[in-house]
Amino acid sequence: MSNFYEELYKLKNVLRKGWQEWKVDGGTPMRLESDAEHTCSMALLAMRIISKRKLQFDEAKVYKMILIHELGEIDVGDISPWDKIDLEEKYNLEKAAVDRIARSYGFDEALSLWVEFEENKTPEAQFVKMLDKLDTVAQCKVYAEKAHKPEMYEEFYKRWQARIAGYEEFL
Repeated sequence: MSNFYEELYKLKNVLRKGWQEWKVDGGTPMRLESDAEHTCSMALLAMRIISKRKLQFDEAKVYKMILIHELGEIDVGDISPWDKIDLEEKYNLEKAAVDRIARSYGFDEALSLWVEFEENKTPEAQFVKMLDKLDTVAQCKVYAEKAHKPEMYEEFYKRWQARIAGYEEFL
């Protein structure tokens, strides 16, 4: 069994699969972001938005939820719509992975925060879900410009516009 850091390090090697499926390289090799980088970007976006908008959240919960929201992908990888795995199965696979990690390292809080994020019922979970899409749309904008594929960004933006409504200024 690996130690906790070795477990977390695996997120640095889980590439965000959607970008591979979109073939964002535009004919030029382009380094794709990892789950760990996505998580870092989300945390920085959260800091900026919470500060600028003076939002009243349990900030510690927001940051913790951001940090653990991709934890299940250590075991199952980044499941994308191209994998044609239904949402219930994806949830169960990722929950089992987060549960394994939580039990292995005495990290019960990770599982409860992950479930809260997935259930999307609390203001913090809803904010983090929005950030997850906002960061993805912002990253898509960067890749679309580099790959000279404006249609990719337009499609992504339209797909997630309702989820990120009111936060477009942060793109």
